[in-house]
Amino acid sequence: MKSSLLMLMTGCCMLVSTLTFAQQEWLPDGAVGQPAFKNSVGITVGTQGIGAEVGIPLSTRFNLRLATSLLPYEGDVVKKFNSTFDYNTDFKVEFMNLSAFLDWQPFPTAGSFFRKFALTAGGAYFYKAGGSAKVMLKDDYYYGDIPFTPEEVGEINTVVDWKGWAPYAGLGWHNITIADNFNLGLNLGAYYLGSPDINMTATNWLSSNPAVNEPILRRNLKDYKWLPKFEIKFAYNY
Repeated sequence: MKSSLLMLMTGCCMLVSTLTFAQQEWLPDGAVGQPAFKNSVGITVGTQGIGAEVGIPLSTRFNLRLATSLLPYEGDVVKKFNSTFDYNTDFKVEFMNLSAFLDWQPFPTAGSFFRKFALTAGGAYFYKAGGSAKVMLKDDYYYGDIPFTPEEVGEINTVVDWKGWAPYAGLGWHNITIADNFNLGLNLGAYYLGSPDINMTATNWLSSNPAVNEPILRRNLKDYKWLPKFEIKFAYNY
């Protein structure tokens, strides 16, 4: 009985060892394990729009990623702006950057979930980061019985700009296999953009408006210094 139990335990140990070895890979530094990082190229989708990314492992625990992303968005809304009149607002938002990230794997011997986990530091140069808006009356304005068109009343143009260098910090999961050499990654973090530059101009009857409203807008936006980032990556290992 004891010999049969010993043989069974020995067989189980050999099976576990065989499966473990089959899942292991030889890493660049000669150690054995499952690397969190591999050479990869992929596309990204998230709060920063769509983009492309290349991953280059530097060691078993460090990975370099070079990326770019683009977020163009425009539209129009009708608002009153604390007024009895409706205003048409045409707006446009654009974010475009080139980024470099360094990933660090803190748990190289952990289970598969935390072995794919990494902390990230890096930065980006934003060629475009901000938006613009044009505000104009939706309908004619009447002074007594005399109508004035929205163009005659005037328009207000506002530009908000954060472009320039921005450091980044975040975390994520990398190289989550979904099929053969295809994998999935998740990134969560934030860029520090600093306070934006604001420029407001106006025409005709509204020409005095920026003197009153630009300082208010500047004050309201002074604390909008962080740009959150949530991103899903679909990549191919090569």
